[in-house]
Amino acid sequence: MGGRIHGFLGGVLLTSALTYYTGEYIKKNKEFVSQQLKASNNIINENILSDASSRKLPEPEDKSIQYTSRAGVLETSKDIWNNEIISAVNWLYSIDWYKWGVVADEKLVSLSDKIAEQIVPKKN
Repeated sequence: MGGRIHGFLGGVLLTSALTYYTGEYIKKNKEFVSQQLKASNNIINENILSDASSRKLPEPEDKSIQYTSRAGVLETSKDIWNNEIISAVNWLYSIDWYKWGVVADEKLVSLSDKIAEQIVPKKN
């Protein structure tokens, strides 16, 4: 009869020890996982989402119609006048003055030759 009681008590002791160590293993695992989740949460909140712009809610899209207009007829007239002045100055700068001078010189020489021929006939 003593063998049965000792066997029963040994089984209870073994089962109790396995249950205790399994509970301790689960508890340590739970603490480890909790610690890792807290560290991950800290990394995400402190490093990834540290910008204030990423934490605030996005602003709604502006769907209003934007257009520009002139102040009035006077401003429009000034703009047209300024555009014409700029065009005239650009045309003036685009003239090839050397070529224009050569062409004018040739025309003046031919004109002066014609006048000189009319005044003084050529000798043959």
